Amino acid sequence: MTFSTSIKTICLLVCCLVCTAGTRASDFETIYQRMYEKYLSKNPSKDTVEGLLKLMSPEGSFVTLNYRATDGSPRKHVQNLITLACAYQHPQNAYYHKSEVKEAYLKALNFWVDTNHQAKNWWYRFIPYPKELSASVILMSKEIRQDKTLFDKTIKYLRWSYENANPSHMTGANGADIIMGSLAANVLTENDAQMKDFQAKMNQLLTIQPVEGIQPDYLFAQHCGNGRQLYFTSYGKEFVNSMLSYLEFCKDTQYQSTGVELLQRLFCDGVQWVFFSKQHDPNNAGRFISSNQYAGAVKDLAERVYKLSSPETKEASKVALQHIAGDNSLEGNRMFWRFDYMINRRKHYMASSRMTSTRTVGNEAGNGDGNFNYYASNGVNYLFVTGREYDRDFFKRFNNRQYPGITAEQGNKPLPIPEWGEEGGNGNNFAGGVSDSIYGACGMMLDRHGLKANKAWFYFDNEYVCLGSGINNPDGKDEVLTTVNQCNADGKVSYAQNGKISTLKGTQQLNGLEWALHGQVGYFNLDPQAACRLSDEKGLFSLTIDHGTRPQAGNYAYLVYPGMKKAADAKQYAQDIPVQILANTEKVQAVRHKTLGITEVIFYQPGELKLENGDVIRTDQPCALLWNEGTQKVSVANPRCESVNPETIRISLTRGGKTTDLPFAMPQQEMSGRSVTQSADL
Repeated sequence: MTFSTSIKTICLLVCCLVCTAGTRASDFETIYQRMYEKYLSKNPSKDTVEGLLKLMSPEGSFVTLNYRATDGSPRKHVQNLITLACAYQHPQNAYYHKSEVKEAYLKALNFWVDTNHQAKNWWYRFIPYPKELSASVILMSKEIRQDKTLFDKTIKYLRWSYENANPSHMTGANGADIIMGSLAANVLTENDAQMKDFQAKMNQLLTIQPVEGIQPDYLFAQHCGNGRQLYFTSYGKEFVNSMLSYLEFCKDTQYQSTGVELLQRLFCDGVQWVFFSKQHDPNNAGRFISSNQYAGAVKDLAERVYKLSSPETKEASKVALQHIAGDNSLEGNRMFWRFDYMINRRKHYMASSRMTSTRTVGNEAGNGDGNFNYYASNGVNYLFVTGREYDRDFFKRFNNRQYPGITAEQGNKPLPIPEWGEEGGNGNNFAGGVSDSIYGACGMMLDRHGLKANKAWFYFDNEYVCLGSGINNPDGKDEVLTTVNQCNADGKVSYAQNGKISTLKGTQQLNGLEWALHGQVGYFNLDPQAACRLSDEKGLFSLTIDHGTRPQAGNYAYLVYPGMKKAADAKQYAQDIPVQILANTEKVQAVRHKTLGITEVIFYQPGELKLENGDVIRTDQPCALLWNEGTQKVSVANPRCESVNPETIRISLTRGGKTTDLPFAMPQQEMSGRSVTQSADL
């Protein structure tokens, strides 16, 4: 190598290093500016700022806060810091760049990081304390830097949660939140190595997860220590918020993350399915059970996903946003096999079946929330038509032994509290269903609290059928009820008994109930022997079926017709119901829709089902099956999922003396439970 060549090489290397350093500095400045703009969104009032200044003690605390409290209430301190920072930096604020606000902020910041408050619940120190503190630190970073000691210990405070988090903390929403709590520290110190570590972790979190996070069926799981738990509208919402913040801050920098497409799939294939008329299915709310508490926040997230979507996926994201915002045009059936959970939608209604098994749990309890959620694991069947069914304060007033759709023992004895999902599952591994994307059927073998029952739901277009069999509670002390529905009262209740139509007043015990009409929903009793109870009191509507105390081999059968408004329509429909019950036993439950030519079957064990026309369906394994005679297609799924998952399920169909054998190769591992469809040429 000549001297001139050597000089050129050195110069080239220097230029590369300078360019790289410049790129890094530019990336950090870009991320900082984006964070600054987002965090300066609030312009607090003059009265609010004056109030905080008056409450501050000489050492930097707020006199109204009890810093010895371990319940997390001192969190208000870091929120007050955000208010002071916004007031100081917002050009339109009365306290813009006023020295007294700057001094108050720095004093309060110093107090907070020195005190290093520890709440009883680990979550506060690891997530909201650093995450919320980061906002004010970004806004006041130039002022904080003037005191090197304060700057250094603030950075250390923000980094602490990420550096001390154990692996169980770094999953799902918690993992994303912990990273976002430490992000500001590494942006302000331009820590390239730490930022690349964050990038790698975010990339990993934005993939399909085996336990907590986005699941293969595109819904969200969190708090899965006792079984997979459906948890989008609180923890999933927080996960998406943190992920979007990272993606928005780091877009087009060297620290940008992959995974926008996965968030888009989450909303298109999952989230939009659980929203109807700006309400969300309460099954997704975890211990914070509600139908509308988080609707606005999720809509905002959907808008952000839409803005980040690629040109190829933007239209799908836009449609998902519209459905979450209140457009009810989404139609179809979807089985979320990872959660034992089915959604059936038509333009005029949404219904869901939330089962549980040895793999899953229902709505948990924790930190004093959700203490009455135990029976949310017994096969809940929510129905939305008007959007008013479960909103407002319904879940503060309802009978928590009568969740819609469940079969459960009543009484007044305290129920177990499903703390973090403990005892929130089911004693049997059979819970799941089959879907061809338009129609579907699902079933579970309930085994909880001494009660056993086979429960199944069969979904069509205008109606769905609910069957129960093998209801046994040998050691029970109180009556066992199946709750057809319990919801907010909405207008008068009409019902037909022994051919006579009446208007309900109060509560009625009804033998021989034919149908009831309430809230634009018709409920049709398909078992003439059923003892029903119809009630419209204290702002609640309920319809239950009484199986008595310690039932043996009890059963039920009823049909739900959403969108029915007139008693005359109910009377006419009852005279020619197009649905036929083929079987309702402990071995098999099956329904055929005569008009649609669709047969849906839950086989709880290998066996056969004979139809009235002589057709025969046989299976060599327990399964859920859907036979559409019009399309000549058969769909099959394994409701035991990964618990017991054969490689092949063999179905045979016999019609007119001709038998067709259909071997179904069943999905394995995390796809176990997913439906498989193939043609059946008869």
